[in-house]
Amino acid sequence: QEAKRRSKPICMSVGNVKTGKRITKAFIAFLLAVVILKTFLFRFGNLDEIWHYNLCRGITLGNLPYRDISLVCVPLYYFVFALPMFIVRKFIVYRAMEVCLIFSCALILFFIVKAESGFGYAAVTALVSCLFTDITSYNNLLFLFVLLLYLINKREPTVRRNVWLGILAALAIWSRQTSGFIVFLAECIYLGIDFRRRKVGIKGFIPYFGGFIGVNMVFLIYLISTSTFFAFWDYCFFGLAGYSNVLDGFDIWGIPMVIIAVLVLAAEFILLLKKDFLRTLNHILLTLAVLTIAIPTADMTHAVFALFMALIPLMAIIKSNIRDSLKPILGWGAFAVLVITIARGLIPLFSGITFDEQCKELDLIPMSGVESSFVLVRDKNRAYKEQGYDVVVFSSCSAIISIYDGSFNPPFDLFLVGSFGTTDPVDIVRDVCSKDNMVIVIPDDYVEENWMNPGGVYEYIVENCTPIDRVGRFVYYIPG
Repeated sequence: QEAKRRSKPICMSVGNVKTGKRITKAFIAFLLAVVILKTFLFRFGNLDEIWHYNLCRGITLGNLPYRDISLVCVPLYYFVFALPMFIVRKFIVYRAMEVCLIFSCALILFFIVKAESGFGYAAVTALVSCLFTDITSYNNLLFLFVLLLYLINKREPTVRRNVWLGILAALAIWSRQTSGFIVFLAECIYLGIDFRRRKVGIKGFIPYFGGFIGVNMVFLIYLISTSTFFAFWDYCFFGLAGYSNVLDGFDIWGIPMVIIAVLVLAAEFILLLKKDFLRTLNHILLTLAVLTIAIPTADMTHAVFALFMALIPLMAIIKSNIRDSLKPILGWGAFAVLVITIARGLIPLFSGITFDEQCKELDLIPMSGVESSFVLVRDKNRAYKEQGYDVVVFSSCSAIISIYDGSFNPPFDLFLVGSFGTTDPVDIVRDVCSKDNMVIVIPDDYVEENWMNPGGVYEYIVENCTPIDRVGRFVYYIPG
């Protein structure tokens, strides 16, 4: 009888474990489905996504950052996303990489919160990340490395662990140089305190810096072998002063996210630091580093990562400070609200889907309906090229025209503020206008088209060139 009595809870426990695993697997499948639908139903036309895709396809066409491509940011994101496009150069492949990155971040968040607070809190956190994650960029890649650092920091300080921490810190820098460097400093502070408390000593830093220096050496070899060492510094560091002067502002979503993150950090420091010092220090330092993504542009795209980090301790605080009877109600209520919100956002995307058969690179990509005008510009450009002219487009939409044309045109496909290091964009325009057989294309609403269009360009072309043709809002000029 005693044996039966003891075996019953064990059997029930095994059953609960199996049920829990099934529920977890089902949720992960649901999470992946949400990310896939969110990504593949997104209409073509977002310039951030187009610029990122075009840079990746430029690499597959033989162009290299800093040698052929003027790039104000570090290139790891573009090299990673370009890899599968060497096999198939299509937008749908880039979108598949977006799915992998967004889902990876959401999944790691899910497992972090599940281990610290439980399944329900983890599900809500993962769905929030899917709901607010914008178009994938190097910020998402940096965030992935931060989440991995957070996870690995919690392990015992072995040589292998410390090597991986160094590798991840270096990869964070090569994902986004400014915030990545802050991540590196935060990791150094954490490890210094961690090693001291665990009585590891300074020797723990040897494998850490070994992994860190190893990654940096690989990148240094790339810069030297491509003769881009000095161009890299001009684009990514010396040119940042002028770049940051124009990248400022906020939106209605960005500022609340920053405020929530800061308030949660304060609550975490007060409520959780004494309970679990190393875990809390680990989180606070990495969250402060992630907050720098929102400097100086505190919009939702940049501030959302600090919100995601803040959800980790927020769920633990909620769990430990509400009554047990309210936890299921609160959890299921939040889950239902998020599912309904996501469904309301996804369902309209199914209606009115159209595809453009004029460009094979854009197969299976839902269109927004404004692409036909860029096809007309492409055809006009081809006509002038057949007459022996070189055609240059000064527009934030130049990348779209290049995609339709199957070409890549640096630096004009990313002719944006801050993309040229210390070089004045007007000097580039002046050089173009001094050449023979040039046709210059610029929209007559250049100033209003995009706030990132460099100033002075439109004025110089209008004053020094002669209009000869027009396609919609795009006007064609020749020098003189």
